[in-house]
Amino acid sequence: MGLITSSYRMMYLTAYKYSLESKIQWIAAAKMELVASSDEVMALGNDLDPENPVVKQFEARKDRLHALEKRLDMQMTEYQNRLQMVEAELGSAKGAVNNAIKESFSY
Repeated sequence: MGLITSSYRMMYLTAYKYSLESKIQWIAAAKMELVASSDEVMALGNDLDPENPVVKQFEARKDRLHALEKRLDMQMTEYQNRLQMVEAELGSAKGAVNNAIKESFSY
C-alpha cells in the first residue's frame, strides 16, 4: 500500500477506535446507573411484607434490570473485542505508513 492509502486507513481506524471507546464509556455509565436503580428498588422493598404484591413487582423490576445489565455486559464485551482488533489493525497500519515513508525517502 502507498503512503496515502495507509494514512487514510490509519485515520479511519483511529476514528473507529475513538467511537468504540466512547460506546464503552457510555455502557459503563449506563451500568452504574442501572446498578444504582436496582439497589434503590431493593431498598424500597426491604421494608414491606414479603407477601405484599408490591414486593413482587419490585422483584420483577429487579429481574428486568438484571437482564438489562447482562445485555450491557455482553455488548461491552463485544465492543472491547472489536477495540482489541482495531488496535491490532492500527499497529499494522502504522507499520505500513512507516515502511512507505522509508521507501519514499530512501535514495
